[in-house]
Amino acid sequence: MLYEHFADQMNNTYDYITSRPREFKQLAVNNLLFLHYKCPQEDKYVYVYNHFNQIAFTLQGTKTFHCGTRSWSMTEHTTHFAKKGAWKQENADLQWELLAFYFPDEFLCRFYNENRQLLLVKPLPASPGELLIRIKINDITRAFFYSVLPYFSQHPSPPESLLELKFKELLFNILSNPENTDLLAYVNYLSDFQKLPLNDIMETNFCFNLSLAEFARIAQRSVSSFKRDFWEHYHTTPGKWLTEKRLNYAKALLETSAKNVNEITYDSGFENVSHFCRVFKEKYGTAPLQFRKQLRMQVPEKLF
Repeated sequence: MLYEHFADQMNNTYDYITSRPREFKQLAVNNLLFLHYKCPQEDKYVYVYNHFNQIAFTLQGTKTFHCGTRSWSMTEHTTHFAKKGAWKQENADLQWELLAFYFPDEFLCRFYNENRQLLLVKPLPASPGELLIRIKINDITRAFFYSVLPYFSQHPSPPESLLELKFKELLFNILSNPENTDLLAYVNYLSDFQKLPLNDIMETNFCFNLSLAEFARIAQRSVSSFKRDFWEHYHTTPGKWLTEKRLNYAKALLETSAKNVNEITYDSGFENVSHFCRVFKEKYGTAPLQFRKQLRMQVPEKLF
């Protein structure tokens, strides 16, 4: 079952799915992937990441996604665009069924540049910084989703040229809808860069326990290029920056939330509680629990 072993580690959803073609209904052409998924979710919380973008249409069930202090709920017949990156999933329903479409930045930007004159809306809003962007769908897009379902049981499978055309049809239907200017603004922003700026990747994903190789993969860079670009932007190493950023975030959670130390450890991107407690004490001079107790004594009304 998808994610049943994901609770204590970061795993790549695209890799997991494509490595198990017998378990998941899927259709692929190059790096483009259609997925029809229906399976019970056993773990309440799972941590995952993806180096591709995703459009997901919920057929049934409910799932909540968490990234930093933001949360998004996906309910029946809602559609979201998920940027490449990491998130925590909260599995509320035993049954979760969706259609998902995975594709890289390169395909998205190429499609947009080929159709820019047909899609461009002026003025566009600022590009949203959130991981998930809600997509408004109309009757045409809803009909498209259900028209794809028979492809998964078709024999022989649809030709690759048709699958790529269906991807383009989906993108055009969504991006030409004037209610989806937030997503169009992000695609327009993305098309201005050969690679998404590194700070966009890091500021969105620092609170997840990703390795440098995984950060580099999301950023579409080799590890050496990632380190070089990181130094040019931040003037420090990724390890030092991540530790500092995660400690500041953990401190804010201790000050403003009722989460326990275990929850704060993993929600801040630290690998385990002992490591978190050690580096927290090195920076702030006291252990996390003691820090919170001292804060309660000073300003109890600020804590839950």
